[in-house]
Amino acid sequence: MFCFSEENLTTEHIFPAFMGGDLCVLNGSCTKCNRDFGVYEGTIKKKALSLLNLLGIKNRYGNIPNVPLTGAEIRGMDMKNLNAFRDGAGQINLTDVVVDSTTPDGRMLRQGFFISEGAGPKFVERARAKGLDVIERGVPEKIVVEATFTITLQFAFSIETRKVVAKIALAAIAHRYGLAFASSRQFDDLRRRKSVPAAEGVRVWIFANEAFMTVHSRTAYQHSVMCYLSTGMHKGWALVTLFGGISYLVELTTEYAESESRQFSIFYDASSKGCFNPIVLCDEMTIIGHVLSSHEVTKFEDRSATEAQWFPIIAAFSAERGFETSRTRPENAPPPI
Repeated sequence: MFCFSEENLTTEHIFPAFMGGDLCVLNGSCTKCNRDFGVYEGTIKKKALSLLNLLGIKNRYGNIPNVPLTGAEIRGMDMKNLNAFRDGAGQINLTDVVVDSTTPDGRMLRQGFFISEGAGPKFVERARAKGLDVIERGVPEKIVVEATFTITLQFAFSIETRKVVAKIALAAIAHRYGLAFASSRQFDDLRRRKSVPAAEGVRVWIFANEAFMTVHSRTAYQHSVMCYLSTGMHKGWALVTLFGGISYLVELTTEYAESESRQFSIFYDASSKGCFNPIVLCDEMTIIGHVLSSHEVTKFEDRSATEAQWFPIIAAFSAERGFETSRTRPENAPPPI
């Protein structure tokens, strides 16, 4: 559906596998197009590791990615900013670390904290071989790890994410109406967005809209596509939402030439890896029309509005699990794309 190839066909995920996607279009892409999208998705994944770890999103191999933590310290040992990571089971793990500092009287002090078996004795052996004074400490009876990690929406504004969102929209059309319909020439402009070099070539806009967020209940596990193709206007649009509240408007076509209008929605849960049917208060035509026409309430390319829209969803998820959550504005944050 991307390049019209009939050779080397492969299954194409609608929502990326690293986001928990398991809904597919059989023979939806060739190996080259699939590989191209894999590059874009790999870039997004690196920037979204903290989110994927927090939500416990499993990839296609059933693994939840580890995420580095910053600011870990061991109380009573004057050791701060230690290396640590949160694993897929939600456990915080310290790693071996050596910290250099200076004592109040000006002497150099090297402290080591070791998790790996045998690393501590080797550290001591090397120090004594250099003629250094060594003070061995026992393991504290209780180790309290204090650590934080920050989830940013930088990935949501990237060109890679917009290309993948355009792919999600076209794959959703193929899933609903078949490959022949998705491969029709009326979607050629959408197809070209897979490889455009600049952001302005991708007619995909991130947006925030309060009314849109209230049309059905949401969780951080939800991905969705809402599509409307209008015979009267010869145009089509899709609203693609990731992780419950990171939403995009996609211009599907300006050459819709079918004899009847079409509309549909796909709601997907990345935790259960299956589709679901929420109670939706309006149909797709009404919802998309509201987003398009309500210029005063729809905020396009507004980083602050996007963060404000999504934060309650991730905060609710965290509160259910006893995590303290706050919204911060990073210093020198880049402007929206």
